[in-house]
Amino acid sequence: MKTLKIMAIAAAIITSAFVANAQDASTLIKAGEKAPAFSVPSPQGKMISLKDFKGKYLVIDFWASWCGDCRREAPELVELYKQYGGKKCEFLGISFDTEKEAWLSYVEKAGMKWPQASELTKWKETKVNDAYKLDWIPTFYLVDPKGKVVGGYFTAADLAKAMKANVK
Repeated sequence: MKTLKIMAIAAAIITSAFVANAQDASTLIKAGEKAPAFSVPSPQGKMISLKDFKGKYLVIDFWASWCGDCRREAPELVELYKQYGGKKCEFLGISFDTEKEAWLSYVEKAGMKWPQASELTKWKETKVNDAYKLDWIPTFYLVDPKGKVVGGYFTAADLAKAMKANVK
């Protein structure tokens, strides 16, 4: 019984320390702020910029094929794309992969049909990370047609709630 209590306390401490260090919503760009400009190459080398999406809602999905949490969120993001993509909202995946083959292979496997971009550089060394200062992936941003951040989210479920409330 005593051992069980000790194990439960240890698990709670470890879990709370992990969550506290991992997903810190205070680092997200605040709702109402202008989304930082970026320009990131597509797989074909064409530069994709925030301004390309002006006048439409945009979901920016910061992710990587090696990221377990990103892989867990991908199916729900695919469903959101099926529901909102193209008609009501654009989607853009920005990957922090360093290997093009791994990146594009996962895009195909997961059914991520929306535009994708990557600097093919380590996450913390990318220009887009300099602008968005990401501490966790996946991170999703919903940007309104005027280029203002509606919100930043760590789960597709939270993104879905924001989309339901905002994207009509």
